[in-house]
Amino acid sequence: MRIIVITLTLLALSGAGQVMANDCSKHQDDYEAGVNDGRNDGSRGASQDPGQHHKDYGNHKNRYKCYKQGYKIGYGNAAADAKKVSAQDADMPRQGSNEREYYDDGCHEGKSDAKMSMSMVYERHSDMYDSRFEPYFQQGYEACWKKNR
Repeated sequence: MRIIVITLTLLALSGAGQVMANDCSKHQDDYEAGVNDGRNDGSRGASQDPGQHHKDYGNHKNRYKCYKQGYKIGYGNAAADAKKVSAQDADMPRQGSNEREYYDDGCHEGKSDAKMSMSMVYERHSDMYDSRFEPYFQQGYEACWKKNR
């Protein structure tokens, strides 16, 4: 029993049996192309299929492995981001309501301010909302300001 434990410990310490990742440092361009394609597919909800991009790798299996690794990372990140946005959308007021109109107005102004590198101060637009709907304007403003910063 003791010999088995020692043997297993030595195998674990030596790294035997570990799967090593494909070294993509030589094929960085292929990896980055995969990340970009995966990100694009994941953000628009397309199926996860790196083969749909018809990259010509011929007999360059390592280049294609790097492309696929990058694609998987890009797709996964975009899909996770899309889920975050969907979760935020659940907190938004119902479409067609007055609350949603103020939310959308706030979002428009927040996006505009962020793109102009202005601070996140929704009150500068106080002439655009009725005080009864201020929380919805603020919520939209801050959400869109953060997304575009």
